[in-house]
Amino acid sequence: MLKLPGLAENMTEQTITDYSDFDYRKNFWKKGDRRYEDFCDHLALRRLLPPAGEKFIDVCGGFGRLAGEYLDKYPEVCLFDYARNMLELARRERGARLKTVQGSVYQLPFADGEFDVLAMIRASHHLADFPAALAEIARVLKPGGQAVLEIANKRNLLEILRALSGRSKMRPFSLEPASRNAQGFFNFHPRYVEAAFARQNLRVKKILAVSSLRLGLLKKLLGYPVLSALEYVLQGPTGRLRLSPSLYYLLEKQDA
Repeated sequence: MLKLPGLAENMTEQTITDYSDFDYRKNFWKKGDRRYEDFCDHLALRRLLPPAGEKFIDVCGGFGRLAGEYLDKYPEVCLFDYARNMLELARRERGARLKTVQGSVYQLPFADGEFDVLAMIRASHHLADFPAALAEIARVLKPGGQAVLEIANKRNLLEILRALSGRSKMRPFSLEPASRNAQGFFNFHPRYVEAAFARQNLRVKKILAVSSLRLGLLKKLLGYPVLSALEYVLQGPTGRLRLSPSLYYLLEKQDA
């Protein structure tokens, strides 16, 4: 079985990215034109979330940006995040129907096998210790339960082209997690995360290629309507190539 490489020496394991003093929705999602990225996430989650389940959790779910995809689908829903300000925003906008819990992804305050459906979207790039966080995710997912995880993919097509031209700092073909800066923002090789899934008895059921057209130039040339239409067509058929910046995995927990 593939050995999971460690982090770069200058990275601190289990570092928590805290958005408590940052208006993430305003300064990230609203400040730039990220309609395409938002559409990509909603579409992928809608395609992969199982149609039925009793208890659902959105891990590192922020202010509940994607709550519309699951809030009315499952009887019990929980939004988990480290930043209290974002959880407060989610409570104000979504009401009591959405239970919010604050804490660290490395120490999830839930019982073993508590959830039968789980999602973690746009959080993997903050995980300095991906295997440890994944172990917690697998622990709180019951056997037979399903999880949708988004992974920041360093072996994406653009990074491969950069590597071939000698301009890549990510080394897309190496298995080690890579970061563009000292603050984190990790990217992972597909073989690395899939080996980690196997160690936690998480079987890959489906893969979607997400945000394949996430380039400023394409946004200017094609515009949101065209990009979203292309995304709708490309996500499924190109998933197995594992060349998009974001990979969405549908996983099922197997009995140990």
